[in-house]
Amino acid sequence: MVWVWGTSTPPPVSSAVFHISGSTTISAPPEKVWQILLDFDSYKQWNPFVRSQKVMSKSDSAPLSVGNRLELYPVHLPPTMDDDHVGFLQKNSTLVEVTVLDHENYRVAWRVAGMLPRWMLDAERWQMITVEEGGDGGAEMKCKYESYEVFRGVLAYVVQWFVGKELDMGVDAMAEALKLRAERD
Repeated sequence: MVWVWGTSTPPPVSSAVFHISGSTTISAPPEKVWQILLDFDSYKQWNPFVRSQKVMSKSDSAPLSVGNRLELYPVHLPPTMDDDHVGFLQKNSTLVEVTVLDHENYRVAWRVAGMLPRWMLDAERWQMITVEEGGDGGAEMKCKYESYEVFRGVLAYVVQWFVGKELDMGVDAMAEALKLRAERD
């Protein structure tokens, strides 16, 4: 069976030219981590990788949903909280479309939207939170945050060459920052 990009299951890493990933265990309930992850207005306070996410295709009162387009700007490569001293070529912007939003299972995914034909460049990012038991006999709630993005198409080789390492650093930095934010309160 052939896997189809943009479906409700994560793409296999083997389907990509390259992939990036990051994960961490967080000592907080998954609901709390999920709320932080989807609170795009707060990204500037804690996220060194994606400093801002703006929903482009919804009214302010409507909840995030599949099909919404997001502008991710600025994306800092390499990741940093210092917005004032980031070089011009270190700030990037991306337009993506939400392909999966599963509140019950804490999964969200989006795919690069409208920039180039998919045979040239396609990228899909998945972020997932799963419950883990731990602490004093299972009393302390822990969860695992995982994020990965797969890239395909002829330009994926160019992306990998120029910013692959920085993208990988960014996903790791976001995971650690999310952990600090969720465990802080």
